[in-house]
Amino acid sequence: REARQRLIRTVPTVDWFDVEGNEVSGAQPLEDPEEFDFGRTVFLALQTLAVVFGDIGISPLYTFDVMFNKYPILEEEDVLGALSLVLYTLILMPLVKYVLVVLWANDDGEGGIFAMYSLICRNAKVSLIPNQVQAQPEKRMSSFRLKLPTDELERSIKVKEKLESSLMMKKLLLGLVLFGTAMFISNGVITPAMSVLSAVSGLKVGIPKASQDVVVMISIALLVVLYSLQRYATSKIGFIVGPCLLIWFCCLGGIGICNLSRYGSGAFKAFNPLYIFYYFGRNPFQAWLSLAGCLLCATGSEAIFSNLCHFPVRFVQFMFVLLVLPCLVLAYLGQAAFLIANEKTPEHIFFASIPG
Repeated sequence: REARQRLIRTVPTVDWFDVEGNEVSGAQPLEDPEEFDFGRTVFLALQTLAVVFGDIGISPLYTFDVMFNKYPILEEEDVLGALSLVLYTLILMPLVKYVLVVLWANDDGEGGIFAMYSLICRNAKVSLIPNQVQAQPEKRMSSFRLKLPTDELERSIKVKEKLESSLMMKKLLLGLVLFGTAMFISNGVITPAMSVLSAVSGLKVGIPKASQDVVVMISIALLVVLYSLQRYATSKIGFIVGPCLLIWFCCLGGIGICNLSRYGSGAFKAFNPLYIFYYFGRNPFQAWLSLAGCLLCATGSEAIFSNLCHFPVRFVQFMFVLLVLPCLVLAYLGQAAFLIANEKTPEHIFFASIPG
């Protein structure tokens, strides 16, 4: 009996035979998939639009205004170069980086830079911030050690050992986390004011007597109302704003299609990335300054990841690929077609391009 008690495992142990058989200790059994509920699906889809894609959906209001404020239009290739920059920024940053890659790097459904740091700290001893949560018991490998199952696992173990053995790497990792958080907070301070102000500026197009002071006062009042309503929870606000954003994205796509049918399909040439090189080749300094405006088309991309805790990954991916991205692309194509037909750069390009 004493000999039998000595063989009892006191620490959770993972055997390399189990690793190769994908039967690691602690794995949770797969639950049965839930039945499809159409009402719940629509409810989540509307909330996803309101909470995740509200910011990036407003970017057509001001992107070209800022770009052509730094780089005046001289010929058609200027418009095509700027449009090509915008299209490939949308493809590379929100679509490839966030939707296809970063969304899968979540911490049990939690997104954001601190969620990633927490995940790293729980799997490697790199934390420099005091943690109140009790650490899980360490898993030991048994003596039945075989070769590592994959090259990826071998690389991850080497990276983990490097991080745990270097104090400088730990400080660098924490510094990057704090820097990224500061950038995210600064974006959250600037973006609401810019989005609301750009939207209200359309009053000056429809009402010539509306002055800039009136636009600023209306914008401030709207911001106060919006921030006052946030205390009623994300679910309620998302359900109220969601239908409005659904109509907004449909209008963006409809306006783009109307402008393309009216002014021609020459804007589709911007999918050729050579126009970006032509854009920088004619005036590199002004083209470099216009990049600040180009980045505005992807403003709000970080919300795709940071707000992940509210919605399933699949919902965010499907809504972006099936609705948000096509409507944004059509909106920018339509504005570019309008500018090619009207080479004089007007103020408030988005509102000027609306038919009628």
